[in-house]
This record gives sequence, structure tokens and C-alpha cells, in this order.
Amino acid sequence: MTRRHQNWGWFFVSPYILHILIFTLTPLLISLYFAFTRYDLVNPPRWVGLQNFSRVIKADQTWEAFRNVWVYAFMLESINISLACVLAVLLNQKIKTLSLFRVIYYIPTLTPMTAVTIVWGRLYSPKGGVLNTILGFIGLGPFMFTYSEHWLEIIAATVIMCVWKGVGGSTLYLMAAVQALSEDVMEAADIDGASPTRKFFKITLPLITPTIFYLLITGISGALQTFEVFYLLTQGTGHDMYVVNSLIYKMMWGASSDVGQASALGWTSFIFIAIVTYAQKKYEKKWVHYDA
Repeated sequence: MTRRHQNWGWFFVSPYILHILIFTLTPLLISLYFAFTRYDLVNPPRWVGLQNFSRVIKADQTWEAFRNVWVYAFMLESINISLACVLAVLLNQKIKTLSLFRVIYYIPTLTPMTAVTIVWGRLYSPKGGVLNTILGFIGLGPFMFTYSEHWLEIIAATVIMCVWKGVGGSTLYLMAAVQALSEDVMEAADIDGASPTRKFFKITLPLITPTIFYLLITGISGALQTFEVFYLLTQGTGHDMYVVNSLIYKMMWGASSDVGQASALGWTSFIFIAIVTYAQKKYEKKWVHYDA
């Protein structure tokens, strides 16, 4: 490659590099500086060292936010990936109207999360909500869902909505992984008399673990950074539930406008997500099989 070609290459990638520098790296460095200062958007920043991190770690609300987001991430990915594995296998069977079922499961993935959250918030309403009306016909309920006083019930209701929204995307990835499996291996299992259940747990599931691992890494990381779901679902219910990002939003734009503490919590969350991702990567070789 000539020097001229290299220069043209840098020219074409320069918008992306500038975007990273201006809109990602620069805000990160600014927030890191603010994390060590006392700043309220009015008075000049004042250096306070590690005080913001100390306040964040000692606050009960911080630990509640981490508890909420971790339970949410664990429940969401456990159900989402388990259901997606089953759907991926079922949607790879040779049956009529298979393409229709694939479209039906994938359509919710295309819907904006904000719109989905607003609609499901109406469905979850304890008074006149569609879900409670339907459950009432069979003698169940009424349930409070996201209007409940119990944090676990709010998280469970949120997980149900997010699984409905995202299982189609996970199923698409796993369908591709299932379709890439060697037919010879499956035929050999059939000749040996393996049942469909045994083939799934002994052959299909181990061979698609690389895709499952990718979904776990991206899914848990994304779930730990959730914001609009809890903010929109619990706003106005009288039982606001904070996850880490919504707590950062409250610190930043609340009555106190504590930019320093919000930045410190943001970097604490970043370190937490990095540790979780590292732990997943460290134990990858113990259950992920890359040999087909």
C-alpha cells in the first residue's frame, strides 16, 4: 500500500475518529475530572479528592440501585437466553408458516423501547389496565405490577416487558448458530437413537455456547446500563425505583445538581461493569466450546 493510499484511508476514517474524540473520549475525561470535584452547575468546580466516591459508596440508595440493576440483569438474561434457545430450535423445524412465526417473534425488536415502555405502562395500570382486566376474567388479580411497593415485583414486571421486546433479537442470533451446525453430527445422533431432548442438551446447546456467551456479554452489559425503562415505568406511580443510571440522572438534574457525585457514581458503575465483564471472560473457557 502506497503512502498516498494510506493518507486517503486516514481521510475517510477521520470523521469516525473525530466523533470518538469529541463525543466519547472528551466527555469521559471531563466526567473523570468532575468526579473529584464539588460542582453544582452554578459555582466553579472545587477539588475535593475522593470525597464523592466515599459518599457514593456509603449511601444506602447507591447499594439499592446496584441491587435493583443486578437482579434485573440476572433475571432478564436468564429468561431471555433460555427462551431464545428453545425458540431458535423450534423455528428451525420444517413446518408450514415458519416464516410467519419468525416475523411475529422478531417484530417487537424493531419497536422503539420508549414506545414499548409507555404502552406497557398503560397495560400494567392497576385500575383499568388491560392485563388486570384479562386476569380478572379468570379470577386472578388485581396485581400492582410496576405500581407495587415491593421492589422485586416491579423488577419482575419490567423483565416480562423486556423479554417480550428483546427475545426476538436473541433468537435471531441463536437461529443462525443452530443453522450453522453440521448436519453430519445431527444425522449421527439420529442413527444412534438420540432423543430430541438429548440432542438439544448434548449437541446443540454445547455447540452454540459461543453465541450464548456473546449474548451474555452484551446483554448483561446493556442491562446494567438501563435507564429509560425504569424511569418511564415507575415515574408517577408513587413508588419510584432507582437503578444506577436513573440515580445518576437524579443526582445530576435534581434539586441539588451534584455533578461531582453523579460523575463518581458513573465511574463506579463503569468499574462494576468492567469487573462483571472480566469475570465472564475469565470463566469463558470452562463452559464455552469453540470446536465444532
